[in-house]
Amino acid sequence: MSALSSNDTMVVRGVPMRRDSAREACFTVVHDATEMRLSNDSSELSRRELLHRDVNNETQSLEISAQSLVDFPDAPWELRLHLARQCWDEARHARLFYRRFVEMGGFKGEFPIANHEWSVVCMLDSLPARFAIQNRTFEAGSLDALRKGIDTFRVIGDERMADIMETVLADEILHVRFANSWIKRMVQEDPRAALKIAAAMAYLRRVNAALSPQPGEVDIEGRDYGSVDHSVRTNTQDRAYADFTDDEIGELRRNENWEPSAAATADREQ
Repeated sequence: MSALSSNDTMVVRGVPMRRDSAREACFTVVHDATEMRLSNDSSELSRRELLHRDVNNETQSLEISAQSLVDFPDAPWELRLHLARQCWDEARHARLFYRRFVEMGGFKGEFPIANHEWSVVCMLDSLPARFAIQNRTFEAGSLDALRKGIDTFRVIGDERMADIMETVLADEILHVRFANSWIKRMVQEDPRAALKIAAAMAYLRRVNAALSPQPGEVDIEGRDYGSVDHSVRTNTQDRAYADFTDDEIGELRRNENWEPSAAATADREQ
C-alpha cells in the first residue's frame, strides 16, 4: 500500500489516526468516548442508541475489509475472497441492525457516532497488523459483547434483537477464526510479520491510553464514566470456536474486565 499523506490522517488527543471515512451530513461524528451517550441500561432509548452505533460499527468493518482489498491487491486469492465475503457479511449485519432500529422509531443521526475502528486499523500498513487489531482484537471483543447482549435481551423479552445478535455472532466467529488462521500462516512464512503485529499492538495501547476517559469525565448526558460498569465476561466457548488457544482464553479469563479498547467499548458495549 502507498504511504498515507497528511490529508489522510488526523490527531486525536495527541495520537495520529486515520481520518474519518465519509458519512452523510445527518450524522454527528465524534472522536472521543465522552462525546457519545452511554447505553448502560435496557431502556428503549438505550437500545436505539446501541442499534444506531451497531449500524455504524458494521459499516466500519465493511469499509476496513474493502480498504484492505484496495491496499493489498497482491494478497493471495483465497485471502482476498474472504475479505470480499466479509464485506458482504458486514453489509448484511448493518441492514439487520438498521431495520430493527427503524422498527423502534429511530432515525439516522439520532445519536453521535465514532469511527474509531476505521481510524485505528486503517493506519496500519500490513495485513497481519490489520488482522491482529480488527479481527483478532476488535471483532474478538465483539464475541464477548454480543454474547452478553444476547443474554440480556432474552431476559428483557426483546427476542427480535437477541435473534439478530445471534446471527451476527455466528458470522463474527468465522471472521475471527479466519484471521487467527492467516496470522499463523503469515508469521510462519515471514517471521517479520510478528514484528508488525507487535508494533500494531503497541500503537493500539498508545491509542487506548490517550482516549480512555479520565476520572471525572462524563458523557453527553452528564453521567460519570466511572459510575458505569463496562465489564464484559470472556465468551470462552465462541472464542474457542474462533481458534483462540486455551492459554489465550485463560489469560483473558484472568482479567474479566478485559476490553479491546476504551473507545471501542463505547462503540461495542452491549
